[in-house]
Amino acid sequence: MNIDYLYYFMDVAKTKSITRAAKLNFISPQGMSRAMNELEKELGCQLLVRFSNKLELSEAGEKIEPYISRTIESYSRLLDFATSESHLEQNESRSIMLECQNVAMLAFLTREAKDYVIASDAIHFRECQNMQIRYDLLMSAEASDPAPTIGLVCFFRQNHGSSLDGINDLEKAGFQYRPFLRTYDKVLVNVKCDVAKKEKLTDADIVEKRIACTNTELSTLLANRFGRDAIVLSSADWSLRRRMVESDSAVTFLPAIATLTMEESEDFALRDMDNPYGVEIGFVGAESSLEDDAFKTLMDILRRFYLKHENTGLFTLCD
Repeated sequence: MNIDYLYYFMDVAKTKSITRAAKLNFISPQGMSRAMNELEKELGCQLLVRFSNKLELSEAGEKIEPYISRTIESYSRLLDFATSESHLEQNESRSIMLECQNVAMLAFLTREAKDYVIASDAIHFRECQNMQIRYDLLMSAEASDPAPTIGLVCFFRQNHGSSLDGINDLEKAGFQYRPFLRTYDKVLVNVKCDVAKKEKLTDADIVEKRIACTNTELSTLLANRFGRDAIVLSSADWSLRRRMVESDSAVTFLPAIATLTMEESEDFALRDMDNPYGVEIGFVGAESSLEDDAFKTLMDILRRFYLKHENTGLFTLCD
């Protein structure tokens, strides 16, 4: 079962709105509706009663809501326990947890930044999705002695337009969002395939190999643009998506800044596409966490790197 769908359901139950819940989780209403349909199929019961102008939980939905809530809480405790047992947190200090959206972690964090985090006792990271980051921060706001948490978030935008209601929700809870840079997506292709010979790919070029993408809001944007049949794989597992490209059975997407942060490969090529998706990457957390010396050191490492490459045209730094 996709754990994301359980988080989505709880926001639908809370807001009684597919549209509002979608905005909170940085996905489209169509993507949220599809997720609820798939969850109902997996559980074998109707969870929502949809009227023309409103939405309510079904009787089964009302009964299952506390079970889903406890499952989410158990999952969060599992992540916390795994972190506490990790060799990265065998110290008495309260180190900062940097929760990283997987694409941002992969393409945005530089080698020096990752080496700093790995070597530091004061800050460490784990991979999360945007909605998990939002949930963990909101839960920390209700805790009496919350562990310091910062989210590294990544938003995909068609035509550079997107709702950040989920961020607005966090700001209402007292957290700050600090955008770092804006870039755009490129297509990662097998260097030996025909489309790799082109500098810019059309939509027809992209679907020629079909698409492997992340299971984030990008998958919904891609499905709307290319059709769901064009997506052969939707997974947060980068190694799996990479293997699809290695076998020349799919293409995938990475932010343009990956050409600066990731090691070059003889097997892959990043190509521009017509009408690319915009990508915004930033940090969200409590002001005390964002002003922590360990996090400020990480930011200094990242700023030096990106200022050095500011004239590449691959990104723009946010003020």
